[in-house]
Amino acid sequence: MDAIERDTYRLHTRAAFLEGAFGAVVASVADVARKGLGADTLIITLITMAPAVTQCFALFVTGRIAAAHPRRLIRWAGILGRLPLLILLLRWDDPWLLLILVSVQALSMVPIISAWNGILRSNYSAENRGRIFGRATRYQSLAGAIAIIASGIWAERDPDAFRYLYPLAGVIGVGACLLFASVPRREGRIAAPSGVRLTSTGSLLGVLRRDANFRQYQVGFFLYGMGFMALATAKPFITVDELELDWAVLLGARAIPSLAGIAFSPYFGRLMDRIGQARLGTISFGGLVLYGIALSLAHDAVTFCIAEVFFGIAMTGVTILWNLGPIAFAKEGEGMQYMAIHVALVGVRGLLGHPVGGLITEYARDPRWVILFCGAVWLAAALVMRRLAKCMMNGEDDVLASR
Repeated sequence: MDAIERDTYRLHTRAAFLEGAFGAVVASVADVARKGLGADTLIITLITMAPAVTQCFALFVTGRIAAAHPRRLIRWAGILGRLPLLILLLRWDDPWLLLILVSVQALSMVPIISAWNGILRSNYSAENRGRIFGRATRYQSLAGAIAIIASGIWAERDPDAFRYLYPLAGVIGVGACLLFASVPRREGRIAAPSGVRLTSTGSLLGVLRRDANFRQYQVGFFLYGMGFMALATAKPFITVDELELDWAVLLGARAIPSLAGIAFSPYFGRLMDRIGQARLGTISFGGLVLYGIALSLAHDAVTFCIAEVFFGIAMTGVTILWNLGPIAFAKEGEGMQYMAIHVALVGVRGLLGHPVGGLITEYARDPRWVILFCGAVWLAAALVMRRLAKCMMNGEDDVLASR
């Protein structure tokens, strides 16, 4: 690593540690809403939809990010999006209030993600990017595991703990943004305003139209995301209503993916550097198919935790792919734009995936029917990535994707 990479890595790991604690706690909102507040299918669907649908906002902020001040944007997005969680100290018993605050913080994640990953692309060289990011992700996973285990223990002892837990997480999340905003930027590798500016659907379609391999990559991620989001909506009903998990297991089991991240993030980062994002996508999405099988067979806390091990390993690879895969397709100066397309498409599939999960949950006798849908789209996503890997290995655009 050169001097910029070393300075970036030092601050990146510290910010990632705080971001991991924040993210792990916020990710538990749907579980808490169902078990602690008795939220119905509509509320759970909207809560799980919020982080995805708000990503459409990426279309309107990318030009501003690319043109000037990504670090300033990270700082203010963190403050304005995460500090409102302090309102929960005043009232906790309304799931609609929780939905509003979750939506606000989800909206703030759009500029944070786009700017954060754009800075990493500028500062980490292509040959080291996956390896370094994987090492930093280990710290993020460690913090997430610690935070969610502590949350489960706290909630088991005090049912009112979450009145204070989310405000605390919000403060920690602001700290992560302020810390990462101090990362230096490499001169000469800043995404310029002369690049593609995404301010309309036409711009989005234009980039996807001219880059067939990137388009095919997004097809694979779209399929994966449909399954991921459908299950995110149904999972609180599986864990709370079907498996009847107590607080300690319900939240503590969320640490398993984080622990898997600690163990496997550096490996998957190096693996992506070696075999490329498409082949890693084939492996990771295939691993989610195995997870679906294990979850469908789970009948108690132990078998559920075993299934979560499969989930954690597969999602470690997906996390690397989600953050670094899109910008690997970008030309110099377009990293933030490619990432914004990737983020915006999360919102598009969120409009579909979460309602699918909610509808199946509401009208099926068993919410596990959602798993069948998830397994099918995850398998399709793995096959799409496999085809893309073959095309990229031969140095060709995906012919089928170009039609």
